Amino acid sequence: MKKTDKGGKILQREITNQKYGKILFNENIWTGKKTLSVEGAPLEKKGKNEFLMPDGKTGYLKGNTITGVTLTAGVETIRLTPSLKWYEVVLSLLPFVLIMVWGNSVQLCSIIPVVGGAIGGGISGACVAINLFCVKTTDNILLKILITLGVLAACFLVCYGIAAAILAAAA
Repeated sequence: MKKTDKGGKILQREITNQKYGKILFNENIWTGKKTLSVEGAPLEKKGKNEFLMPDGKTGYLKGNTITGVTLTAGVETIRLTPSLKWYEVVLSLLPFVLIMVWGNSVQLCSIIPVVGGAIGGGISGACVAINLFCVKTTDNILLKILITLGVLAACFLVCYGIAAAILAAAA
C-alpha cells in the first residue's frame, strides 16, 4: 500500500513481514527524513538510518525513493519500496533524448528552434530528475505516461523559449 499526504510531502509504504508483522515506512520527500513503525509502534531512531527493532536488533535502512529502500535487521533484508523499473528509466530519459536530438539537428531547428548544448542539456537533465521523481511516486502506468508527456512538453517549451529569446537578441 502506498499513499502520499495532502501536501504531497510524505510517502508512506506499508508492508507485511512474517517475522515483524506490519511495517510502516514514511519518508519526507523534501527532507529525506525517514520513520519506521512495526505493528503501529514507532521504532526508536539510533542514527540517521538506524532503528532499534522490536527484537532488540538494529535495523539499517539503505536507499531512497528513487533507488528503492531496504531494511536490514540481522541477516534478514526486507524491501520496503521497489527499485526503478526499466520503463520508468526509459520514460524519464525521453526529455533529454528529445532535446539532444532536436537541438543538434539543423533541419529540425529550422522548423522550431530549441536550445541545445550545455543549456539544453542542463534543462533536459533537470527534467529527467523531475520526471524520475514524479513517475516513482505513482503506481499507475497510464499516469506515469501522462506525467512524462507533461514533463516532455514543459522541457520542450522551456528550451524553445530560451532559443527564441537568444535568436531575438541576436537579430
